[in-house]
Amino acid sequence: MNFLRWRPGSRSRAFTLIELLVVIAIIAILAALMLPALGRAKGRAYDTKCISNLKQVGIALTIYADEHDGRLPSAERRPTTPVDPTNALPRIVDLLADGVGNVRTVFQCPRDRFDWFALEGSSYEWNYAANDKPIEQPGENGGVVITAERARLMYDYENFHSGGTNGIKNVLYGDGHVLPLR
Repeated sequence: MNFLRWRPGSRSRAFTLIELLVVIAIIAILAALMLPALGRAKGRAYDTKCISNLKQVGIALTIYADEHDGRLPSAERRPTTPVDPTNALPRIVDLLADGVGNVRTVFQCPRDRFDWFALEGSSYEWNYAANDKPIEQPGENGGVVITAERARLMYDYENFHSGGTNGIKNVLYGDGHVLPLR
């Protein structure tokens, strides 16, 4: 029988422990270099998802206005703390539910780390000043009419997104575009 046996002076084809540890160390270093880049990519994906959510809400607002003589809904700014507790208005989420196909997660920012979605039903705050205003001119400031391009209708409750000094909010404007507010 011809069995393979180790013999003194013969060369082994196996890895030594040192070689194995060096390879593991190299893999660990490469993984450590990649983690920050993956984290940044994940953060950008969350920001993009938030912008997409707000654009979908903008479409739902347009649908709502089309069905209600061109007027925006009347909703609470923060449903848990109504402006007039004796006459609380509905949540914006409930008013726009049909326009987003009853998919409530459209109102959840993936970066909502303060759990506003669970508390208020939305990670986005409704601009109470736009209640029942025409969608083309949803506001006025000091006698100056605020057009849809400049009217901030919904925005993150907090500065969820990285950037600026203290973070940024994504803002849905009356004409449907979304921009970060620094």
